[in-house]
Amino acid sequence: MLRFDGLSLADYSQSDDIQTIVERKLQLCIQTCIDIANYLIARKRLRIPDEEGNIFVVLLEEGIIGKELAERMKGMVNFRNILVHEYLEIDNELVHRNLTRNLHDFNEFAQNIIQYLNL
Repeated sequence: MLRFDGLSLADYSQSDDIQTIVERKLQLCIQTCIDIANYLIARKRLRIPDEEGNIFVVLLEEGIIGKELAERMKGMVNFRNILVHEYLEIDNELVHRNLTRNLHDFNEFAQNIIQYLNL
């Protein structure tokens, strides 16, 4: 995904191939974070969230991730639903905004999980 970091909206919008790659990779990155969170919740027998986006709230409550990251990750779940289910026509600006703003959140999430597991 880092090879697309810094990609302009114009360049993104002009290439169907890049759009397809970015959409799929963002979907997979978000799903991986969801899967990791669900695994930790199950393994540590934490509170079961009432909806999928709240899995990151549970991690916040347990001190595994911070509040701002939990909020951003919750938003990513909604974005992933748009990508997967195409509830709306996929908006290039929305995808590009998620690409440019949220790529580093995946790294931050991973670092938080590693730090938690190393305690």
